Amino acid sequence: MNIVLVAEVSIVQVIGGAERVLREQALGLASRGHAVRVLTRMRTDDDTMFQKVGEIAETRYAVDRCNAIRFFLSSLHNAKQAWKLLIGRHLPDVIVIHQSLPGLALGVSTAPIIYVCLSLAHEEFESRNKPSTGLMGRTAHAISSLVRRWTERAVIRRARRIVVLSDFMRRRVIDYHGVSADRIDLIPGGVDTAIFSPTSDRRAVRSALGLTEQEFVLFTVRNLVPRMGLAELIQAMARLRGDIPGLRLLIGGSGVLRSELEGRVKALGLDDCVRFLGFVPEALLPDYYRAADLFVLPTAELEGFGLVTVEALASGTPVLGTSVGATDEILDKLDSSLLAAGTDAESLAAGIAALYRRFMADPAARARLSTEGRALVLRDYTWARHCEQLEAVLAEARGLHAESFR
Repeated sequence: MNIVLVAEVSIVQVIGGAERVLREQALGLASRGHAVRVLTRMRTDDDTMFQKVGEIAETRYAVDRCNAIRFFLSSLHNAKQAWKLLIGRHLPDVIVIHQSLPGLALGVSTAPIIYVCLSLAHEEFESRNKPSTGLMGRTAHAISSLVRRWTERAVIRRARRIVVLSDFMRRRVIDYHGVSADRIDLIPGGVDTAIFSPTSDRRAVRSALGLTEQEFVLFTVRNLVPRMGLAELIQAMARLRGDIPGLRLLIGGSGVLRSELEGRVKALGLDDCVRFLGFVPEALLPDYYRAADLFVLPTAELEGFGLVTVEALASGTPVLGTSVGATDEILDKLDSSLLAAGTDAESLAAGIAALYRRFMADPAARARLSTEGRALVLRDYTWARHCEQLEAVLAEARGLHAESFR
């Protein structure tokens, strides 16, 4: 099949979950013999119109970022022009849309559309952008949210199938967009288990990262935005530092909250046990998982799947998460003690402390969780499995679309 993936993120560099899913789908489908192309928005740090990853060509369109209105209109216009250029060279058999705004620009297509919904567009906007004070600010925020909801709904109505990564997201799509359940395919996210794998020498891995064997290391990697629950995790550290010798928290990721979170760490006197890593390159990420005693996912809201959860488990590191979004769909398969009682600092501290005591009392307990977590990923959460299931959805949609024109 000739497949075009339409998005607002790039396959060239993985920054977060959206890029990871897009890249793995593109590479996975290409490895299965399909001709894959990507249409996406230009990055702020790279204005080249064409890029390639292996045999996959990425065509990019520019946007005007002066204000929200110009951003919206330029996205529609420029994505449409780039789309015309792309299909002049690569006429698709099926179109996979990852973000709704460029998808809206495509107009009526002769190829079937599959919409991949990682999170609801308006909810993602609201979680990242709190309304300004004053009537004008609140009105602008409400309009922006409404436009994103309308845009996504328009694209969903054109789509033959909707793909989600969790039952949580399936329910959100049904509730907010009125989609019938039989139009939705649940294909869980995955992990490259060759890259994310356990180590036989954690001491050497820790040493390379400047960590000692005596430390009890917590690791999390998140966009530094409010919904990720990092403020509560830092507050939990203040509760725990007197109870867990050698406690250290490593926070990977970048975002608007970094200076605020750093200020909170300083105010609580946690400079010696909380380290901000900034953006963690892909090449280093597996070792940070391997080095940790425990990966913590303190999400406060909207966890559409949680790729970092399965990456940590694949690396042999147990995960403590909050029962938010899809996290419990993964961790409940392993051990209910891996879910904190709540999203507040007290619940996070209690969950971490309980696992620490368990690991100290029974050194084999962590090894068992490590082995069981890795086995779960190998069974249910690989990108090979994901792309095989996605390929079947695309092939069926293509076949049904062809029949409708006979």
